[in-house]
Parts: sequence; structure tokens; C-alpha cells
Amino acid sequence: MNKILDEIRGKIIVSCQGSPENGPFYEPEHMVMMADAAVVGGTAGFRANTPPNVKAIKEKYPEYPMIGIYKIVEGDNDVYITPNIEAVDALIDLNCEIIAVDGTHRKNYRGDYAWELISEIKEKYPDQLVMADIATIEDARYASEAGADIIATTLSGYTEESKEYVDKANFQLIEDIKNENLGDFIVAEGKLWTLSDVDTAFEAGADAVVIGSAITAPGLITKRFVEHIAKKTSD
Repeated sequence: MNKILDEIRGKIIVSCQGSPENGPFYEPEHMVMMADAAVVGGTAGFRANTPPNVKAIKEKYPEYPMIGIYKIVEGDNDVYITPNIEAVDALIDLNCEIIAVDGTHRKNYRGDYAWELISEIKEKYPDQLVMADIATIEDARYASEAGADIIATTLSGYTEESKEYVDKANFQLIEDIKNENLGDFIVAEGKLWTLSDVDTAFEAGADAVVIGSAITAPGLITKRFVEHIAKKTSD
């Protein structure tokens, strides 16, 4: 496990995800093209969603570490990043080096706390690296206690307790996780748009950085520029 972490330590990982709501890129062939571009740019690995997309990228780039997730929405429940052991099983079959799950202190659709899945994974797959996507320092404490190998700031801004970070990266959370020694590996992820953001994340204590929309979401990138100009024009 340490070998995988050493491969990505101090480096950039590209999240190759998409959805019909955010643009035309979401099929497996599109995700592979995103991965192609990321490899040209020097990515150290990938994060990808759903078994078909993970499989497509992993088949082409088997030597690159994969953070696999499987988003499953159950009704109006907010816990949807790899929310159950069945989703984990599907990613295990694809040889994901790292599996990321919702590690927050929120109830999933089965009525369990999201972070409880971490200990379930560790019991079934003791050698599997598990990354907890969390939003607050309290989440990080629960996830770390449950056995998460990696703590990631992915969900900061997406929970009621962290809504003040809906439009900005939470660098303080990285520092807090580091200061409390909650896990041996911290990943900064979420709302990192600039080179300065990446520098700040590493300076705060991140061991690796995942970049998604700033690289792989042309629709959102366009929207940021358009809304920026619209706001300046209206002021």
C-alpha cells in the first residue's frame, strides 16, 4: 500500500468525470480521451466514477493508480459516493488501487453513518486502500477512527456543516487534519482552480492534489468566465 502512496505523493491526480448536466463528455470513450490528455500533461493517476468509466481508463492505463468511485443516488439521500459494499465490490473487481467513499457523519439511505462503511471495507478487504471523502474536521476524526488510509477534503462545501466553503477551497481543513494527525496521507480535492490554489494546498499539508473541473469540465470553465464578465458588467 505504501508503494501506491509513494507514487502519488507530492503530485497531481486528474479526476476524469462528467455528466450530461455539465456538458457533452460523460461516456467511457470521453473519459479515456480525458485520461489521454491528462497523461500527456503528466498526471500521476486518475479518479473516475462508475465501473464502465473506471474499466475503460484502467484497461488503457493499468500502470497508473486509480481512485475509483461509484456514485449511486438513492432517492433524495445526499450520501452517494460509493455508498455501500456492493459498489465497493464492483470497484474491487476492476483492481482500483484506491477506493474513495463518502466519509462524512451523515446518514446514508440505509440509516447508517457514511463513515461506517470504511470499517466494513477494511474487514472484508484488509489490504485495500480506502480514501474518505470528508467535509469537516469532525468527519475526518470519524473516518480516521474507522480505518481510512487517506483523508480527502472532497466534500467540503457540500454539506450543511461546511456550506461556507461552497465556492472556495478549504485550506484550513487540510491544516486541521494535519495538526490532528488524522491519517498518514491527506488529499486536497475540491474547488482548486489555480496554480496558487495547488501551492497553498501543499503548503497547508496535503500529500497529493486531485484536480477535476478545472481540467476536465469545459462547460464549467466557460461558465466561470462568462459569469465573471457578467458580474463585472453589472457592477
